[in-house]
Amino acid sequence: MAERWVSFTNLPLLEQTRARVNKTLMDGIQLNMSTEESKKLLRRHVNTKTNLVTMFVDINNSTEMSLSLPEDKFALIVQSFAQEISIAVLGYGGYVFKYEGDAVIVFFPAEYDQVKACENALNCSRAILEIREVINPVFNAKELPEITVRIGMAYGYALVVLYGKSLEIAHIDIIGSSISMASKIASIAKPNQVLVGEHIYNILFMSSASHKDSLNNSNFIEVNLDPTKWKYLSHSDPESMYRVYEYLEN
Repeated sequence: MAERWVSFTNLPLLEQTRARVNKTLMDGIQLNMSTEESKKLLRRHVNTKTNLVTMFVDINNSTEMSLSLPEDKFALIVQSFAQEISIAVLGYGGYVFKYEGDAVIVFFPAEYDQVKACENALNCSRAILEIREVINPVFNAKELPEITVRIGMAYGYALVVLYGKSLEIAHIDIIGSSISMASKIASIAKPNQVLVGEHIYNILFMSSASHKDSLNNSNFIEVNLDPTKWKYLSHSDPESMYRVYEYLEN
C-alpha cells in the first residue's frame, strides 16, 4: 500500500486524498486493497472470543445510484471511497474485515484497551466524514454525483470461526453481537450521521474518570427509537431497549 501512496506524500493529508481520488477516477484504483491483514489477526483467535469495536460504513442511496449510473462509473465511486476508507482505518489502528458492495466493514481490536479502541473508531468515523467532503468536489468535477454515508458501530465480543480444517486456506469469519448490532445501527443512520451502540457510550463515560478528558457527554445524543421497529434489548438491562447514540463533533 505504501509503495503506491508515495507519490502523494509531499502533500497535506486531505490534499493527498484529493489527488489520489482524482487519479483513481482517471486511471483506476491506486492501491491493492486487501483484507489479508485482518484475516491474519483473526487466525490467532480461531474458536475463541475476542473484544472488538465493529464499524459499518456504507454509501447512502447506493441502490438508486447504481440504477442511474453506468456500471463502470458507479464502480469507480465505490472503489474510490472504499480506498480512502481503508487508508483512514489503517491510520487509526483498525482493520478492514470485508468489502461488501458499497459497504466497508472494519474492526478495531479491543482486547487490551477497550477505551482506546472506542476512541480510535470514533476518530476514524470523523476522518471518513472529512474524506467525503474532500472527494465530493472531485466527483462533481468528473460529473459524478456527490455521496453521503451512514456509519454505525458497536462494541462487544466476537467469536472467530473457521469454515474448514485448514487455518491457512479456509474461510474465516466473526459472529456475535458487535458485528450484528453494528449492521443494525448503520441501517437506521441518517445521511452523514455516526451512530454508536450503548456499550461504546458506557465504556467511555462509565469507566474511570481518567478516560473522560478527550470526550464529554455533549458529543453524544441519545437517539429516540421507535419500539415497534427497534426490538433489540440491552445486554446490561434486559428490561430496556438497546440504546443508540449519535456522535457529534464539538
